[in-house]
Amino acid sequence: MLSRYFYSKILLILAFGFLNVGLVSAQTDDLSGVWVTSITDITKTTKQMEMTFDNGNFEVKLDDVFFSKGTYSAAGGKYTTQATSFYGTSFQLNSRWYSQEQLRSALKSSFLKIMEADRFNAIIDSMFVSRTGAYTIKGNTLTMKNDGEKDALTYTKK
Repeated sequence: MLSRYFYSKILLILAFGFLNVGLVSAQTDDLSGVWVTSITDITKTTKQMEMTFDNGNFEVKLDDVFFSKGTYSAAGGKYTTQATSFYGTSFQLNSRWYSQEQLRSALKSSFLKIMEADRFNAIIDSMFVSRTGAYTIKGNTLTMKNDGEKDALTYTKK
C-alpha cells in the first residue's frame, strides 16, 4: 500500500501540473526552443522546470524527467495551450505517456482510497483543460501568466 506522503506528493504534482501546463504556449518563432526556470513546491523542494516549444507542440520536464506534453498557439502576446499527455513516472506509473482517460484509469483505484470520485475526476479533468494567458519576451527572458492567475513565471532561454 502506498503511503499518505506518496498521495500528498501526487496531489502536489497534479496541482502543479494543471497550474503550470497552461504556462507553456505559443506557436511563434520567438518562443521556439527550450526555456528553463526554478520552482519550489509546498515541501520546499526546488525543481528545475524545462519547457520546449517546437512547431505547435510543447513538452515539460521537471528535473530532467518528462512531465507533460501537448499543443500550443500564440499571437500578439497571447497564448493557448492544451495538454494531451502526462508522463507516468511523475505519478509512479510505467514510463510512458498517458492520455486523460489512461491516466484516470491508472490512478483511479489508488486515489479513490483517499478522496471522493467527483474530486478525483475534477483534478484529472483540470489537468487537460485548454489554458490561455499572456507572454512577453525581453532578450533571453520569457514571462508567462495564465489568465486568472495571480503570479507569472519567468524563464531563461537555454
